Amino acid sequence: MSLAADIMTKSAFAAHVGVSAGRISQYIAERKIFGEALEGEGRNAKIRASVAVEQLRKTLDPSQRFGANGAATRSPPAPVASELSFDGPEKPKAPLKPTVIVDPFIDEVAAEKLKQQKITTARMEREEALELGRYMLTDDARREMVKAVAEAFKVMEQAIPEMAKAIAAQFSVSTHDATHVLLKAFRDHRAKKARDFADAAAELDEHVEDEQQ
Repeated sequence: MSLAADIMTKSAFAAHVGVSAGRISQYIAERKIFGEALEGEGRNAKIRASVAVEQLRKTLDPSQRFGANGAATRSPPAPVASELSFDGPEKPKAPLKPTVIVDPFIDEVAAEKLKQQKITTARMEREEALELGRYMLTDDARREMVKAVAEAFKVMEQAIPEMAKAIAAQFSVSTHDATHVLLKAFRDHRAKKARDFADAAAELDEHVEDEQQ
């Protein structure tokens, strides 16, 4: 292609790569076509085809990639009149189908983008579940558990004086002695259970599988 033939209007370049003229204007606005690929400015700017195609190969999403002939692989452009041959005035032959060669570099970029999208989706799902209350931060869960257990023991300990009074009346012993014996037994038992809970917690896995879908 000569240098002159390489320079096209936006409409001609759009037909060359198989997209609308509006899409070419969008590519320019998004700086997917820029710099040396443009000749002139504004609405009258023209496209240096070879440079623009290479820029689009690098800047477009892989799903919009171009084949070796510059045409978008998502949907081949409709044939123009020059691509049709006629046996007669009313019998056009089918246009030749463009040969598309997939660029291995583009495939590699597509695979990496898919991987990143999966990671992002998984992170967003975790954040949503945390926000909805399905998940809870480990440190928060531990603090809440300790608080709940401490509150339960506190309630039980507060009941000991009442139990001591009942025992004192039933067995004719002093309330002070009954309270002392009950508190000692209760606190010894609480200390033992605290050690048991700590040992059990130490054996738990740091992470568990979430089987809920």
